[in-house]
Amino acid sequence: MSPDPAKALVIVANRLPIEIGNDGTATPSPGGLASALSAVAAEHCTWVGWSGATSNRRVPATLGGTQLYPVALTKAEADRYYLGFSNSVLWPLFHGRLRREEMNRSWWRAYRAINERFAVAVSLTAPTDATVWVHDYHLLLVPRLLRARRPDLRIGLFMHIPFPNAQLFSMLPWRQEVMSGMLGADLIGFQVADDVSNFLTTADRVLQVSIDGNRIKHWTRSVEVATFPISVDFAHWDALGTASVDEASAHRAEVATPYILLGIDRLDYTKGITQRLGAFEELLLDGQFDPNECTFVQFAVPSRSDLPAYQDERDDVETIVDRINARHRRADGSGPVHLVLTTLDDVGLAAWYRATDVMVVTSLADGMNLVAKEFVAARGDNGGVVVLSEFAGAAQHLGGALIVNPYDIEAIKRSLVMAKKMPLAERTARMMNMRDSVRDHDVHQWAQSFLDRLNASPRVGARASIRSVVTRVRRRVAARLGA
Repeated sequence: MSPDPAKALVIVANRLPIEIGNDGTATPSPGGLASALSAVAAEHCTWVGWSGATSNRRVPATLGGTQLYPVALTKAEADRYYLGFSNSVLWPLFHGRLRREEMNRSWWRAYRAINERFAVAVSLTAPTDATVWVHDYHLLLVPRLLRARRPDLRIGLFMHIPFPNAQLFSMLPWRQEVMSGMLGADLIGFQVADDVSNFLTTADRVLQVSIDGNRIKHWTRSVEVATFPISVDFAHWDALGTASVDEASAHRAEVATPYILLGIDRLDYTKGITQRLGAFEELLLDGQFDPNECTFVQFAVPSRSDLPAYQDERDDVETIVDRINARHRRADGSGPVHLVLTTLDDVGLAAWYRATDVMVVTSLADGMNLVAKEFVAARGDNGGVVVLSEFAGAAQHLGGALIVNPYDIEAIKRSLVMAKKMPLAERTARMMNMRDSVRDHDVHQWAQSFLDRLNASPRVGARASIRSVVTRVRRRVAARLGA
C-alpha cells in the first residue's frame, strides 16, 4: 500500500524546495531533484533540507501544504560539506571525473557532522512508524544514523546520480562508512541497472556482505536494491508546451535562422557542453551547416562557481563559443552560437523547447537527465529531434532519440546531420514514441513505485533492532574470546 501522505511521509534532501537567499528572498530551488520532488510532495508531508542560506533567515513553515523543516548551515559548514566533500569528492568520483585526489579529512568530518545533523532533525520530526525518503549523495550516512535513533521508521534512499564501479569507489578512504551508511536503508533505488550492479559489487568488495539476487544481507538486516528511473510531470510540461506556442514563435523570429539547436545544462564538466559545441564547430568548418541558416542556443547555468573545476569549465565553454562566433561571423555581426549564462523557469524552458528543432544532450555521465524528458513532454506538436548521450539514463527510456557516444565527436556530427535531414514522418514517429514512454512513466509513477516497494518491506521495529545490537555485541565478544 502507499503511505498515508497526511502523516507518514518525510522527504529528506540537501535542499528544501525553496531557496532563501542571504537577502531573505525565496526562490524555487535549482536542479532537477528539487523540481521532481516538488511535483510529488504530498499535502501535509514533511520536507527536511537546507534552505541554501548561510545566515539565520526565516524559512516559511509550509509550502503548498508541505511542512518545511530547515537544517541550518554556516558558511564554513557549507563550504566543507557541500562544496567540499559532496561536490569536490563524491560528485566527480561518482561521475568518473575525479581530476585529482581531494581526499580532504576536514571535509569528511564536516560531511559526517552535517549528516548527523540531518538525522537528528528527521528523528525529531518524523511521526511514529513514518516512511522516510532520503535523497542523493549529500546524505549517504543519514540512513544508518537515523535507524540508530528511530528503529520504527521505514527508510528509503534514492540516488539521482550514477554509482561508480567498485574499483573507483574503493579510492574513497571512508568507503566502509559510506557503504554502511547507505545500507541503513530498507530500500536503495538507482536510475539504471548498471548502477545497481556497481553497488552490489562494491558492497561485496568493501563490506563482504551476503548477496542474494538484488538483496544485501548486512548483519541481521536485509536491504533491497532496485532500479526506479526518475521522470518528469508529463501533464505539466505538455500543458506548458501548448501554452507557449506564441512565445516559441517569438524566439524563432528573434533568432532569425530557420534551424535551431538547443542545449540546456548546468555549467558542469559532466554535461559535455564543449563536446557538442566542438561537433557543431566542425560541421560549420566542413560546410555541412551554414552559419546563416542555423543557430545553436546554449543555456549554461553557472553552478558551484567557487570550485576551480567549474571555473575551468566556464573558461573552456566561453573560449570555444568565442572562437566559433569569430570564425563564422554573419553579415549583421552576430555569431551562430548564443551562450546564455542564466536560468529559466518552467514557462521559459517550455517556450524554448517548443521553438527548437533539435535538443542536444551530450552528458559524459548522467543519472537520468530530465531535460531530455521535459523536452519530449513539451512537444505536443510531435516536432523536434533528440540527440542523446548513451551515458545518460534517459537513453534507456527514449527509444526515438538519436543515441551517441559523447566522447566521439564524429558520432555527434553524424547525428546532428541526421537530425537535420530527417524526414517529417520519421521525426513525428520518433517523437510520438518518446512521448508515449514519458506519459506512461512520469514522475508520479516513479514516486509511487518507489514508495509502494518501500512500504512493502518488512518493518524491523524497535525490538528487532535491539536484538540486532545484542547479536552484534555477542559476535564481537565471541570473536575476541576466540582470538
